[in-house]
Amino acid sequence: MKKFFTLIAAVAIAASMNAQGTYAVQEGDNVKAGDQISSVDNITLTYMENDDVEFAAGKKTTNWADADFTAYVCGVNNGKLVSGAEPTGCVYKFETVKAGSVTVGVQLGGTKGFHILDADFAEVAPASYNLPAAKDGASQEFTQNEKGENIIAEKSNGTVTFSVAEGGTYYVFAAGSKMGFYGFKYVTGTSTGISDIQAPKSSKDGATFNLLGQKVANDAKGIVIKNGKKFINK
Repeated sequence: MKKFFTLIAAVAIAASMNAQGTYAVQEGDNVKAGDQISSVDNITLTYMENDDVEFAAGKKTTNWADADFTAYVCGVNNGKLVSGAEPTGCVYKFETVKAGSVTVGVQLGGTKGFHILDADFAEVAPASYNLPAAKDGASQEFTQNEKGENIIAEKSNGTVTFSVAEGGTYYVFAAGSKMGFYGFKYVTGTSTGISDIQAPKSSKDGATFNLLGQKVANDAKGIVIKNGKKFINK
């Protein structure tokens, strides 16, 4: 456990040394399908929806995980997985120039399947998340439904962080839901300033871990740690 928190602290400190940027939805903001946000360097957000659909105007609502997010927008049509193609409905698309991490502020409904897809429409595992069911509450844990989708039990105004690659494309949405979107924070840098990270001694050589120190599959996407070395799986 001590090593777990040491790793988290090291990553947090290193992240602060890299380039960062924030886009936060404001109360009354109006966006529509196809609108792009490029105010943060090296990343472009595209609001995806069915043709010509206007999102609901920015609604002032506290985000329980990050006070920098104060309002959210949402689409009209439920997000939907499409085999071998871009998802449809209310979807938030990110295109990254540099590797790093993206933290999205979301209003995620209880039992709604949360997805992060890459350019090949493969699932990307969250690096971390804070999805409380109430202000000042502890984060709920993701579990999986019968479809294998990540779900939480109760609605949350929270955040989810995931690793991104240089030249990457990512789709964030909730299947069967018009997921609310507060904005995002982007931290760049393929190097966290940590050249050697000690995985737990109890782990076997060759095991792969994410930045939270959790064991993951060898082909897990994003920034991973193997044999004490950090690299990016694309």
